[in-house]
Amino acid sequence: MINKITVSLGALVLSIAFVLFIKPDSTGSTTVKSYPATVCPANLSDSTSTSVLPSSKILVKQIPSKKNALVKAKTSFYLSKNPLLVEGNSETSINVTRSKSRSLATTVCSISSGDQWFVGGSGAVTSRSSLAIINSGLSTSIVDLIVYSPTSVSSVISVRISKNSSKRIYLDTLAPGENSVVIHAITRSGRVTTFLHDQRQRGLIALGGDFVSQGANPATRVVIPAISNISRTGRNTNQTLRILAPGSINANVRAKLVSKDGTFAPLELDDIYIKAGKVKDISFKPVVNVRNFSLVLTSDRPIVAAVKSSGAFNGANEFAWSTSGHELKDVTIFFGGLRPDVVFQGKNFEVDVQWTDKNRKFYSTTIRSSSDDLATWHPKSGVLSARFSTVNEKVYGGAIFKEKIGLSHLPLVAGAQLESSAVPSSDTKVITRE
Repeated sequence: MINKITVSLGALVLSIAFVLFIKPDSTGSTTVKSYPATVCPANLSDSTSTSVLPSSKILVKQIPSKKNALVKAKTSFYLSKNPLLVEGNSETSINVTRSKSRSLATTVCSISSGDQWFVGGSGAVTSRSSLAIINSGLSTSIVDLIVYSPTSVSSVISVRISKNSSKRIYLDTLAPGENSVVIHAITRSGRVTTFLHDQRQRGLIALGGDFVSQGANPATRVVIPAISNISRTGRNTNQTLRILAPGSINANVRAKLVSKDGTFAPLELDDIYIKAGKVKDISFKPVVNVRNFSLVLTSDRPIVAAVKSSGAFNGANEFAWSTSGHELKDVTIFFGGLRPDVVFQGKNFEVDVQWTDKNRKFYSTTIRSSSDDLATWHPKSGVLSARFSTVNEKVYGGAIFKEKIGLSHLPLVAGAQLESSAVPSSDTKVITRE
């Protein structure tokens, strides 16, 4: 018994000596990388909204919710009337909204960068456009809205959103009577995601709808990589460029249209003069026979821009908002069986595409730019998910969906970026005493 006690005491002494006198190998902090949770928008009043998730096992939570815990989705096609919080992961979910009026709207489920530009929407009498602000955090959030129109720029409109809730604001209350609107949304506090849905209706006649995706921040070079040229039955497609120079100095802008039919400056967009702080809409008719094309804008002052493509599509009025692109990075997007018409714009680039079709068959290909700085990818059937990757810089991409029930644009951008945080490492010196 005495020997056992002696051995135990000896082990204890050695352990204490190790703690007090042996210098630990690791000090400082450890970097932990993770993806933040993303948010999908809520269902609209006359529509069916589906969040296309990476897996039925992924964790989700509706907003609002009485419980903070996330639960398994149990489906990859989540139908929800409320906004949906999706646990952080490296793959991007999208939301697909189909309305009874045969319009299609798609958007990336995302987390706000804190500074968002929405070039699109209307506050006119035909507008049912609305801004959805979703607070998925556990504290009250504040978002400042600055609304630009052809006649003026609003003062700052501060919106307070309670924790674990959402707020929907119609554009005809933000810019009553204004047909052309640009919104700058700045998150001052909290965890907020903002979506803009543009829907038009004249009396009982539906005029179409689409989400206006977050565009690139103001820059002197703006690329709108994927614009739909939906006219295939002899009817003219209506193309409208919306542009804004948000600073205090006027801007001079030139446009270049890039397509398989060639690269040229449309007559209406050859030399554009933009008054500072005033939204300008310019109608143009591209003389091309291709399905889609790109637009590259160069300016002497930072600008934001987007293109609205509208017309009769499968017997119904419909439109899509093509927004300015962010540089293409490695991204995996779940399309949920939709068939994307993808357009890439850049110089001397290669994009590797790996995808799974609706029959769960795996395919891969490499898309290379042609002499006109453009490349397209149009799979033969619907796509469940696709991964896009490139090592080249200044490559931009966007997807156009042309379905029986409508038309929509989706940017090729990740819903969330990998974040890094420092976690203190254990250091045995903290338990030593003088």
